[in-house]
Amino acid sequence: AKGIQILIATGRHYSFIHKSLFEDVNPDYFVTINGACLVDKHGTVLESYPMKEEDVNILYKLCEEYNIGLGFKFKEGVVIYSNYDKFYKGYVGDKDYGNAVFANPTDIPFHKTNGLPLGAFLIGDETIIETFKEKIPSLVFAWSYSKGYDAYPPTFSKATTIASVLKMNNLTWDNVMSFGDAENDIEMLRQAQIGVAMGNARDIVKKEADFVTTSVDEDGVDFAIRHFNVI
Repeated sequence: AKGIQILIATGRHYSFIHKSLFEDVNPDYFVTINGACLVDKHGTVLESYPMKEEDVNILYKLCEEYNIGLGFKFKEGVVIYSNYDKFYKGYVGDKDYGNAVFANPTDIPFHKTNGLPLGAFLIGDETIIETFKEKIPSLVFAWSYSKGYDAYPPTFSKATTIASVLKMNNLTWDNVMSFGDAENDIEMLRQAQIGVAMGNARDIVKKEADFVTTSVDEDGVDFAIRHFNVI
């Protein structure tokens, strides 16, 4: 009603965005897969940035060697490459996302016929995944939740693609209020005029914010926008 545009910036694939967001919030844009894919409200891909094949291959080999669940995020959905059961249980659980998650369908890697993935997600022992930061320095490994990490190139991020949206709309970061709770939210919290960390965020995230609100389970976004008199 106030003409404020809403953008959802997420590590998730478009197919994993809760349907209630479309119904209750009706966002104008979706920055998905940690900035690798910009989608409009109708699901049309406006920009996308693939991973390097070398990084894809090394990551797959490491996950196989260390028993880490690995799913690559493509425009078509999330394709599980390693440790199917571990990944599916940790990433999907008992939720139903239809055909948005599937195992690599043939002996030929999905990316050989459908183009390189736009990002990855890992499920497994955090102490092992942390060592991947040194083994593949060309990728960012950002903690998302217990035993879950996003992996993506540092050449783009949520903030990079948000900047594209701002340019499209003749806006700047001074026009932005951002909310986040994970490490992959830090850059957009830093750049926004008001960066809000959720109460459930790690300390490394909170220290980069202008304001720390209540947790996700305590309606932290609502609390913050009321605190700043947005509503």
